[in-house]
Amino acid sequence: MKIDWFSPLPPHKSGIGEYSVQLLPFVAEEADVTVVSPSAGMFKKLQTPPGIGWITPEKWKSRPQGDSVPIYHLGNNAYHRYCYEAAMKRPGVSVFHDIVMHHMLADVLVENPGPRKHWDIYERILRDEHGETGTRLAGLRQRGIASDFEKFLFPLFAHIAKRSRVIVTHSDEMRDRIAWEVPNVPIHVIPHFAPPRPDELKTMTKESARRVLNLPQGAPIVGFLGYVTTPKQPEAVIEGFAQLARERPDAKLVLVGRDHTGGRLARWTDRPELRGKIRLTGFVDLIEFYRYLLACDVVVNLRYPTVVESSGTNARALAEGRPLVVSNVGAFAELPDDACCKVEIDEDQGAAVGRHLVRLFSDQAFMDSIVAKGHEYAEKWLDSREIGHAFVEAARAAQTAPAKQPA
Repeated sequence: MKIDWFSPLPPHKSGIGEYSVQLLPFVAEEADVTVVSPSAGMFKKLQTPPGIGWITPEKWKSRPQGDSVPIYHLGNNAYHRYCYEAAMKRPGVSVFHDIVMHHMLADVLVENPGPRKHWDIYERILRDEHGETGTRLAGLRQRGIASDFEKFLFPLFAHIAKRSRVIVTHSDEMRDRIAWEVPNVPIHVIPHFAPPRPDELKTMTKESARRVLNLPQGAPIVGFLGYVTTPKQPEAVIEGFAQLARERPDAKLVLVGRDHTGGRLARWTDRPELRGKIRLTGFVDLIEFYRYLLACDVVVNLRYPTVVESSGTNARALAEGRPLVVSNVGAFAELPDDACCKVEIDEDQGAAVGRHLVRLFSDQAFMDSIVAKGHEYAEKWLDSREIGHAFVEAARAAQTAPAKQPA
């Protein structure tokens, strides 16, 4: 079985790239895999897993296609433009890491497209998926009368799904939403796996991670891990942490990831009572990310609005025995209630986060129970080898699925 695995790899700043690097060795146990990724540039080296071949998208286009099955990892940013274009030209397995493709399409067509904007293509996609309403939205956006919120309301995934031979999602909710729009394409639900810890950190403990990162031993440390974006509700996380800090003055909050809030993060954290208690790291590589994960006691990962995405941070935290505080919405709501703490999106989220944090750090039996149930869930559902096998099965299903016309 031959698979062409479309995903940008590190050092491209794509979470799906990190996902691919760690999962590919398990897929390669059952298939002959070639990664299709742009190069890293003249002075950087692409991080390809040992023993797995790699070609650029340009070379893939020019070579004979043969009997390989393409698996397209669709992410909602410009790094995945080439995956989208290839998926439309040669239908195969489309992996929706989230359901909203609108941000990526708007970026490459009309927001940052180069010398020429393609409003005609953008309007046609909106019209095909949403009729007259889509046409009106395209006109509003062209006149600058719009916000990013419309991108969540008009996700623009259906035209990709319709031209797929097989679809992969990470959650039941995303499967159901896609099936409602595209009922005749097979959908495989493959959970987001919990990758093994990097070899460099195999023996690292919470204590040694804190020593390396210069974080205090014994203090409650709360982690916010991944890109800092508005849908992750960082203001509510900071407000909830402030409640914990009033109970535990030695508590620390680490926000680990690039700031995408347009400068608001600095204002949210600049509070007299929180000075010296919050660390902003900016973008970090995978090794540093894991160090911070291992140093944390609890991880908070909220989401609203949601693109029904699953979270690598959630999977890693569960596997490492770190209690989670998550939004009770989308794919996050599918986590067992006894394996994490959940926040309702229509309540005071800051107060709810604070309530959960205070309980976790004051009730050791409760924290131990959350840790045990979370770890049990990760072992049962997020095993790397099982997830690799599931992708090979999805590729086999695509070989016998009806052919689709390219766009």
